Amino acid sequence: MKEILFISGKGGTGKTSLTSSFIQLADNCIACDYDVDASNLPILLKPQKVSNHDFSAGYTAHIDEETCISCGLCAELCRFDAISEEFQVLPLSCEGCRFCEKICPVEAITMYPRSSGHWSEGVFNQKQKLFFADLRPGEENSGKLVAQVKTMARTMADTEQTQLIIADGPPGIGCAVISSMVGVDLIVLVTEPSRSGFHDLQRVYQLMQLRGIKGILIINKWDLNPDISQEIENWAQKNDLPLAGKIPFSEVIVQSIARGKIPATNPEVRKMLFPLWENIIEQVNRVPTAKGRGIVINSGNPK
Repeated sequence: MKEILFISGKGGTGKTSLTSSFIQLADNCIACDYDVDASNLPILLKPQKVSNHDFSAGYTAHIDEETCISCGLCAELCRFDAISEEFQVLPLSCEGCRFCEKICPVEAITMYPRSSGHWSEGVFNQKQKLFFADLRPGEENSGKLVAQVKTMARTMADTEQTQLIIADGPPGIGCAVISSMVGVDLIVLVTEPSRSGFHDLQRVYQLMQLRGIKGILIINKWDLNPDISQEIENWAQKNDLPLAGKIPFSEVIVQSIARGKIPATNPEVRKMLFPLWENIIEQVNRVPTAKGRGIVINSGNPK
C-alpha cells in the first residue's frame, strides 16, 4: 500500500481541486480528507455517508448543583475563567485541566469526556471509499483526529487490499499537517506563483525535509505570474525537488469548482492533468514499502 498526500503552504492554491481530480484519474483508491478544520473534499466527491462516529478529545467539568456549597473556590482559582458567577461551567472556556475537580472541598465537580467532533466514512462513485472528519469550532487535538481518520483508511485499505490512498491535507505547517505526514510515501506540494505562495511553499518544504519524506511539486495557475513561477522552478531545481508539472489558469476549472464538480470530469482538464499524474505515479513507485518491496501503481486511463 502506498499513500500520496497533497499539501500546500497556504490556502487557495487549488490543492483540493487537484486532489479530487487525481482521485478521479486514479479510479481505484481510498480517498481521505485530513483537513479536519475545513473538510472540503466531500463537497466535490459528494459521498454517501456509510457511518458517522463521535470523536472525543479532552474533558469538560460538570458541577453537581445539589452537592455544590457555592464556596466560590473553583471560580476564583480557574485561570481560564470557565466558571460563571452562578457556578455553571462554560464549555468553550473549559480546558479540561481538572484543577477545579482537585480543589473542590465537597467533590461536587466531575470531569466528563468532551465531544470534539466526528469522523465519517462515505462511498462515492458507487464503490470508492472516502474518510473525512470535522472538528468542532474552538476544539483542539486536530492532529489526534487526523490520526483517527488515517488509521481507519489504512485499516480499510488492508481489508480491501487497495494499493493506493490519496489524501487531501490541510494547508500550513501546524499540528494537523504534521499528523497528516505520518507514514506517507510521497508528498505533492501544490503552490501558486505569488510571493506568499512561494514563501509558504518553502516553509512546508522544510517540514517535509524534517520528516524525511520524498516530494514532488505542482505550480498551479503558473501563467498568472511567469516571473515568480520561474523563481519557484529555479528554487525547486536547486533543492532537487522534482516538478510534476505546471498548470495554467483555466476558466474551465473555475467553472467546475463553482458548480461543485470535480475538474477532471471535463475531458479537456483530464487530458491536461494526466501527464502530471503519470509523473506523480512514477515518483511514488520509486519509494519502497515498509517491508522493502515496491508496489507498482498504474496511472490509469487518460481518456
